[in-house]
Amino acid sequence: MQNIFFSTFAAQIKSIMKTTKQTISAILASCLMWYGLLAVTACTEQAEYTVVQSDIPIYFSVSMNTLTEHPVSRTTATSFEPQDQIGLFATLPPATLNDQRYIDNLLLTTTDGKNFSPAQIVYYPEGDASLNFTAYHPYQTNGLPAESSILPVSIQADQSTSENFSKSDFLWTQKNGVNSSSEAVQLNFAHKFSKLKIALVPEAEEDLTALAEDQPRIVVTGIKTEANCNLTDGTLSDLQTPSDIIPYGTWTVEENKLVGKELIYIPQALHSQEQSIIIEWRGRIYVYLMPDVELQEAEQCEITIEFQKEENEQLTGIAGSITDWTDAEIGGNSNEQNHSVIYTSSLSFASSNIYQIYYQGRAIAEICKEYLISDALTSRAIVHYPIISQTGKADLKNGTVLRLLDVEDAICGGKLCWETDGNGFSYENGNQQMVSKFYVGEDGSFLANESLNAVDVDIISYLLRDIRGKEVIEYPVVKVGKQYWMQEDLRTIYYQDGTALTSKIELGEGPGYFHPADTDTDIYFYNGEAVLAGELAPKGWKIPTLADWEALNDYIDGDVSIIKTGDWAPVPPKEGEEEKEAAPVTNLTGLSIRSLGAWGGGKLLYAGQVNSYWCMDETGTSISKNAIFFRGELNEYTLSGSKFSDSETNTDYYKALSIRCIKK
Repeated sequence: MQNIFFSTFAAQIKSIMKTTKQTISAILASCLMWYGLLAVTACTEQAEYTVVQSDIPIYFSVSMNTLTEHPVSRTTATSFEPQDQIGLFATLPPATLNDQRYIDNLLLTTTDGKNFSPAQIVYYPEGDASLNFTAYHPYQTNGLPAESSILPVSIQADQSTSENFSKSDFLWTQKNGVNSSSEAVQLNFAHKFSKLKIALVPEAEEDLTALAEDQPRIVVTGIKTEANCNLTDGTLSDLQTPSDIIPYGTWTVEENKLVGKELIYIPQALHSQEQSIIIEWRGRIYVYLMPDVELQEAEQCEITIEFQKEENEQLTGIAGSITDWTDAEIGGNSNEQNHSVIYTSSLSFASSNIYQIYYQGRAIAEICKEYLISDALTSRAIVHYPIISQTGKADLKNGTVLRLLDVEDAICGGKLCWETDGNGFSYENGNQQMVSKFYVGEDGSFLANESLNAVDVDIISYLLRDIRGKEVIEYPVVKVGKQYWMQEDLRTIYYQDGTALTSKIELGEGPGYFHPADTDTDIYFYNGEAVLAGELAPKGWKIPTLADWEALNDYIDGDVSIIKTGDWAPVPPKEGEEEKEAAPVTNLTGLSIRSLGAWGGGKLLYAGQVNSYWCMDETGTSISKNAIFFRGELNEYTLSGSKFSDSETNTDYYKALSIRCIKK
């Protein structure tokens, strides 16, 4: 609430200014009840007078010169943006923010990036009294507690959006001894936080343009995100809550390097013992240890990372120059690498829903982004599993939940155990909101803390690399329940032994594949003759049986919305049938079944409406009588015959369908 009087109230007060303190208090209380307002005395307990407001309103602005000198963190870096909000306080000396406030956390909003409009009109005090102004950005509804000048401040962990990046930039200003005037009060804001800019310098043979197109993902770990700001003098203290920060910006090519990533942080000492820069590029995780950086407020440092892949495929780097705000000195860095720690937030799962952890060239563990479904726990989750060395398969009885994406309860860090038979699992709750970092032993076991057993590892996206002669195709992998599936449909034109398939147009003309030429999507259908004529599935994988599909359907409880992705439309109704709406699509499992259509009459049909898949019989050597069929209007899959009957020729032909493989 603003501690001000309206003009009519002030007029009434003037006539009683020389009464005693007790009398004034009684009259004030009566007037407040009448006006429904809170008046403020600008006096201490010993004062014998009350300051009233005049009829001169207070206006506020931010000068362009000041913004050029202290640019705010916007894309333009020249001004506030429309609808930006600041909070403003004013005191009457000798009162301070810890005492009574003439104006208490007044909300001001800018419409033009320069001038600010208050939530309600405020007025200067009458007479010769001056005001001390304090303002900050971004605005906080709660303001300051009574008898305190401490404002909690923080940065956003995910600064990848312009909105969150701007919210992370805390600005503060103070202007004292302002007398009544018709001129706008100019508020000259200054940064209270610091900024890191990051640049990548790849090896000479690396294509910078191609690297920029890949947009390597970057995370800076271990930055403390919360502190207290004393608005009396702008000092920061009590830094806490370490978190991993996703920077803002897009990589662009500039002077033989990639630039464009930056993050705002509360000034603090950064060093290799507590912070790292994690880069994910082409499915691999690279670690760069933070150099010694200790910036003051409003200082900016550029860190240049030399993108040189060593034997362990880690990065080396150097601390670069200081730019923009004010100059600072950066200490050196030994650049000794330590890759035993794994940061959960550095895993984007952009290339695949599974990462594999390697030690001395051997996969010892995997990290899965999967959808857990049970009566006790249903959520997207990130889970660590050791890999059994004898079988090369994940130990699904010893999972550790690192993060639950749809559950806010602090139950992460617990043990996940899948049933030997069936699709169920049990979970022993942990006590963490998220396992932000962890280590692994030589056997791939989960280690919550660094110990003598922790080993240095490489982290690589699990991609099925299918090599057939000169053709090399990589498929992402996803775990659904206990099954491991290709996350995309098969799109090869060779058998596993390198023999080429024949491109076909019409059904019934021998084994081959069908690829519509008039579509941007890589759509490949295969007829039944091709399925039976050779090995189409990649090595170690297979075309699923009907039982495999049924096991999947059992785990998802028949809800195919959580395995479908993209735009699905209902199949047009037959004559006399009612039109139906499209069924929901959420793809919570990440299996990503798309509406690629069907092949018939020598062309692609029902694109955006259906998709169907081959499945094998129980022997795994013959085609099942029925194929798996998805329709846009159905939230379930159906069975459809695997052959097409030509009534004119009285001949049955195998259809041309999609193939989605499952790991053996």
